[in-house]
Amino acid sequence: MTSDEVFFPPVVRLMSLQDRLDDPAAVAAKTASAQYYMRMEHRLTQADYLAATYSYMDIAFYMAQFFAERMSAPMTDATPRLLAWRERVTARPAVQQVIGAMAAFLTAHGRAVPAFVHRSP
Repeated sequence: MTSDEVFFPPVVRLMSLQDRLDDPAAVAAKTASAQYYMRMEHRLTQADYLAATYSYMDIAFYMAQFFAERMSAPMTDATPRLLAWRERVTARPAVQQVIGAMAAFLTAHGRAVPAFVHRSP
């Protein structure tokens, strides 16, 4: 099950509910996101990356969680391995280049940028 198929649909639901985060559909989407984070946390018990080595799986989930963070479905301290994973991925030069450009675009358009992007090297 990939993040595009399982994780991103609840994030997309949140995109249309940003002004109604107490709506049952928004609450369900945030709950689904938190449950997916726990599944990814478990994947990281034996490796530094979701498929053992850095792969498309990491890239896809990283981008999806970037939008989830923006849409009120952030990772929390309940997933410390996942937070460490995100730091590792964020620090990669190619990710820095892409995420930096995205952050600049969002900032230029008055949109929120997840705080973890600003903490990156």
